[in-house]
Amino acid sequence: MRRKLVLVGLAALGLAVGTVRFAMAETADKPEYTSAQIKKLAHEAHTVQQYTILADYYAAQQRMYKSKSVEQMHLWRERAEMPTPLNEKWPRPVDSARNLHDYYEYKAAQAAVQFAKYDRLADATSAK
Repeated sequence: MRRKLVLVGLAALGLAVGTVRFAMAETADKPEYTSAQIKKLAHEAHTVQQYTILADYYAAQQRMYKSKSVEQMHLWRERAEMPTPLNEKWPRPVDSARNLHDYYEYKAAQAAVQFAKYDRLADATSAK
């Protein structure tokens, strides 16, 4: 009886630790600013701190889109391996996964360009 209680307690503790770690990982890449705030900051930015905030925001966006892209790549591969009937309507599930993968790759590339821009501006401003 006591052994069962210990096992149940360990399972509950493991579940709680896993949930907390997952929540921490999810909030690590969540942006602190809304898109409206970022647009306003991009328009008004002129200090190193403001450029650094923008660079960090776009770096987080790039990581987020890259992870979504990887998820869609796995889904795309799984769906591509499944046999499908020839008369399947478009868009097929495999097409949707491929299109989402391409979209996330495009958004990650855009975020990378913005990150490089604001990182360069932060370096140039700090050198003054």
